[in-house]
Amino acid sequence: MSTYRMDRRGFLRTAAIGIGAAASLGPLRAGAHHLKTSALPAPAGPRVVIVGGGFGGNFTAVTLRKLAPAAEIVVIERHPFFISGPASMEYVFGLTSLDEISRGYRPLMGQGIKVVKTEVEAVEPDKNHVFTGAGKIEYTHLVVTTGTRLAYEEIAGLAEHPEENTHPYDKSTIVDMRRRLDAYRGGTILLSVPAAPFKCPPGPYEIALLLAERIKTRNLNGRVLLIDANGAPQPPGVAQGFRDAISLTWADQIEYVTNQKVTAVDAGARTVTTDKGQSYKYDLLSIIPPNRAALFVKDAGLGDVFVEVDPGTFRSPKVENVWAVGDAARTPFTKSAYVASLSGKIAAHSIAAALGASPPAPPDLHNICYPYVGSDKTLMVRADWTVTREEGKPKVTAKGAADNTPNATGVQLRRAWERGLWREMFGA
Repeated sequence: MSTYRMDRRGFLRTAAIGIGAAASLGPLRAGAHHLKTSALPAPAGPRVVIVGGGFGGNFTAVTLRKLAPAAEIVVIERHPFFISGPASMEYVFGLTSLDEISRGYRPLMGQGIKVVKTEVEAVEPDKNHVFTGAGKIEYTHLVVTTGTRLAYEEIAGLAEHPEENTHPYDKSTIVDMRRRLDAYRGGTILLSVPAAPFKCPPGPYEIALLLAERIKTRNLNGRVLLIDANGAPQPPGVAQGFRDAISLTWADQIEYVTNQKVTAVDAGARTVTTDKGQSYKYDLLSIIPPNRAALFVKDAGLGDVFVEVDPGTFRSPKVENVWAVGDAARTPFTKSAYVASLSGKIAAHSIAAALGASPPAPPDLHNICYPYVGSDKTLMVRADWTVTREEGKPKVTAKGAADNTPNATGVQLRRAWERGLWREMFGA
């Protein structure tokens, strides 16, 4: 029996056609009919438009609904339902079902939050307009929470052959990756890690270790070739734990190559080339492309790579009625679902104050993660950040803690905190 519903499976199969598609279509296409029409009537009062219905966008929306009940809140999301990024890996490796890790947006709509299912094509901050596939949407306040754009075009040959690649960082391809792994019977799985920063820093190493476990437990004639653009596993707090797992527990299944960035793919020869001039063959390819912001960010003057923000409020220093949270923001914080959730709450407090409310102090920003080193064991890493002001400028200080000893308890803790976030957003 299928582990996911037909409607969701159909969506993901259709979405897979657009593997590598950007989160926005870039510069405004002058003359397009849908850019001249309005998707919503002009706002009668304050309207906060949130671009992106992931962890950051949803937490911004539900928090702001409580702090500024009179404001109109609109979430623009291109996917018809929410899929939890951290749990996507568990789905890919058969540890959970798609239904378990996905949620519809009806609970948000039940709170009086409008959800518009469409694609953002451009933003004009000087006119307070967002242009979408459904038409123009006006706003008084804007929150950019699109996550990261996977820059396939930065690796020669990859954008031309998207069918060659599969990885869980693109939610539209997770069904495809699960099927490919179910069909895998041996050979070299080439997994590449982009240069930091990228979302979910432990993710690539978790993938490599879970692949190694599958190869060993199923007695397959295969190996994982892990090519890392960084000099050590990310994040630094659990680098030693990952090194030990790679070199001690799974040494026969993983070859780990550091300080090499994949720059080109030859689909015909089934090889990749790195910036060091090395060539590597593969049987199954899993390249995680460089992480960038949506194309409209630079076009709108909000930042060169990610949206420039004040790290204490997530407000843009360039445009006063724009905020950005989560992976789309340029901050010293980890790009993770947990940080996106808390930064969404903090941004909501800042927006509520801008709307004239008197919100309480926002929560402190921290991150906690339980990275897999096997399907039944995790490590633990935590970071706490404090933002202070010196001569009006923000100063970020950090402290961290980590446990590099594999622990079975972490699996339950990981699932508990993630499901806690789902309950806050969707109520179930």
